[in-house]
Formats: sequence, C-alpha cells, structure tokens
Amino acid sequence: MEQQRRAVHNGWYHETQSSQQGHVPTDSQAVLVQDRFLLGLDAHLDPTLHRLISEHSGLLKASRACYAVLFPEKVTLSRTATLSLYDRLSSALTVAQVTGVQPLCSHYAARLAPLASPDASRESNIRQTHITQFARLLATQPTLITPPMLQQLGDVGLSTQDIVTFIQLIGFVSYQARVLAVLAAMRGRIAAVLPGFPAPESCTQQGFSLTLRQWQARLPEVSLATASKHQQDVLDLIAPNARSSSFYRLLVHDAPCLSEFSAVFNHVMHAREQSNATWRELAAVATSRLNGCLYCAGINGRLYLEAGGAEGNIEGLFREQSSVEYATTAAVSATQTLLPEQALLQATAALTRTPERFNADELHSLSDAGYNAVQSLDILLTTALFAWSNRLIQTLGNTTAP
Repeated sequence: MEQQRRAVHNGWYHETQSSQQGHVPTDSQAVLVQDRFLLGLDAHLDPTLHRLISEHSGLLKASRACYAVLFPEKVTLSRTATLSLYDRLSSALTVAQVTGVQPLCSHYAARLAPLASPDASRESNIRQTHITQFARLLATQPTLITPPMLQQLGDVGLSTQDIVTFIQLIGFVSYQARVLAVLAAMRGRIAAVLPGFPAPESCTQQGFSLTLRQWQARLPEVSLATASKHQQDVLDLIAPNARSSSFYRLLVHDAPCLSEFSAVFNHVMHAREQSNATWRELAAVATSRLNGCLYCAGINGRLYLEAGGAEGNIEGLFREQSSVEYATTAAVSATQTLLPEQALLQATAALTRTPERFNADELHSLSDAGYNAVQSLDILLTTALFAWSNRLIQTLGNTTAP
C-alpha cells in the first residue's frame, strides 16, 4: 500500500491506493518509534528541557495509554464497535494533515500504509467520505460542526460508541499535534509547514460570558442501570459527580478512553505548582475563546477570577472577536516587552491556530514576560489539552444558559 497526498482545493488529502504514481514516500522509521505519543522528539532536547518534560511523567503515561486505547495493534469489531483500525488511522492522518505537523503525518501514514483499504462498495465509499469530511472539519474549526452532521455519522453506520470514540480520536490527535509543536519549538525549529493550509478564520461565535451554563448530550447516554462494572468503576474514579453528569455518562460509552482523558486533564490542570493557577486558567479561557467553546470559556473564566486574575482580561477576551484580536489590540499600546497576559494570549493563539508554525519566539516571549520554564510549559500544555476538551464539549452536546 502506498500513501499519496494530492493538492485539491487548497488542501492536502491522503488517498490509499494499491498502485499509484507520484506518491509521497513515508518515513520508513516513523512506524518503528517506541514512544508513539512524543514520537521520540524529546530525545533531541537540551538536557535541561528534557528534564522539564520528564517531570510530567504522569501526563506522558496517561497520554501514551490513551494512544494505545485509540490506536491498538488490532481492533476487535462488534455490533456496537465498528470503527476499524483503518478508520481510526485514516482519520488520525486527516487530522494530522490539517494541523500541518510533519512528524505526526509521517507517523500515522506509516501505520496506515500496510492496512488493506475498505471495499469499494457505494456504502463503504459514502461512509469513508463522511468520516473523512467530519474529521477534517472538526480539526479545522469546531464551531462548524452541527447536530445534523453528528446524525449523519449514525446514518452511515456508526454507533453511539463509535461516534464517542471517533470524537475522542480527533480531539486526541489535535492535542498530540500541539504537544509536538511545543517540542519542536523547544528545539529551535517549527514543526514543518505542509503546503496548502491557510490559517483558519477567526471564530465568529458570540455570547461569551461568565454565566453558569448547562450541557446536555446530543446522543444517548449510558444508563446507570445497565452500565457494565468497568463503566461504573470509571465513573466512580474520575470525578465525584460523574454519575450525575451528562458529559461523563456519554463519554463512558468508551470507558478506557474516558479514563485516560480524565487522567490527562487532571495532570495538566491540577498536578503542578498550584491547582488553579491564573496563567493556566487564562490559557484555557483564551483557547476556548478561539475554538468558540462557550461552556469551557465560562467555567475557566470563573476559575481564573477565583484564582486572583484580573477581570479586565476576561472582559477583553469576551468582548473582542477572538483572543487573537484582543492580544493584538493589547500589544499595540504595550512597551517593547509584552505584559505577562499579552504574551500568554499571543502564544496561546499561535499554538491553537497554527501549531505547525509555532516557534521558539513564542517561548522567548513568555520567558521575557516573566513566566518561568514550568509556568510556560503549563500554559502551552493547557492550550494543547483544550484543543481536545473543547472539541468534545462542542461536538457531543448542547450548551444552554440555565
């Protein structure tokens, strides 16, 4: 099997062909890397930076475990689990290509290449088209996903469990891409720009506020009365109120993935210097603002203020078109050295919108603004995490005011 990317309508798409001329050769070593989350990129870091990454051992363990859950060596299919390994890796490659992070594209292309492609029936082609288009759209701009698009996944044969796994997969690769972009910046280089991908347009979502909103799943939740012991154990483990949460009762359709997602979330948001650090919460708000996630922006905005953050920063983010515009506007009147919040917003915006172009300049801006190495990495890991979390919240449920 050979992997090919073709330029079509200003984007690069992959095709799996048994025989095709002009293909782009995959990296023969990409599939052999032992660490399939960091892809071995941490081995090239300066010893001090390598130790900084190594201090996040719990986060890395959970991230690697989540990769193993989503992309095992073999997937056993059933009536409720029809998302094959080909479906998973093909979708992961689509997301990787959208982010433009070259090592990630090479990795998923190498894993996909040996697999037999689906049959060429009309039904199979329609299914693959819907899966690919949905993955590309969600990876590009989460606010463009509508409930009918979610329903279409069901119409082409995906079960509720399949859809939950599928959205988790897209979110995970979006997160992974941004972690790799940060590692590339630490090495003094960009993650590599693939041709044909302009920066996504700014989110036009309106209505951001600190209002406590409600979230309701768009798909059938797992009934507690019929949940398996493993599902109930996961719900009991991840959060005190998980059994009463529509979000968790939906995600527990894929209990192993929910368990690892929860572990990643807790390691990023609660396992460092302080539980509710202002820089971490502001990064979460800014990322959610860029992705158009009303629910997460409101929750983390309140946590930011509770941690002692400035109300004006939240008002500015919610008032402007996006955190990009707010950061740019704030920087106009600044001195040569950005204020801490301005540097944070610019770094967050760069990593969220164009991870493939994220570079060492953003890291230096955070340092120059007064953030130490631990805090800077906290900010960037939070941004990467909410690339995942926002996509789950926005796609799988409806957010309403109380």
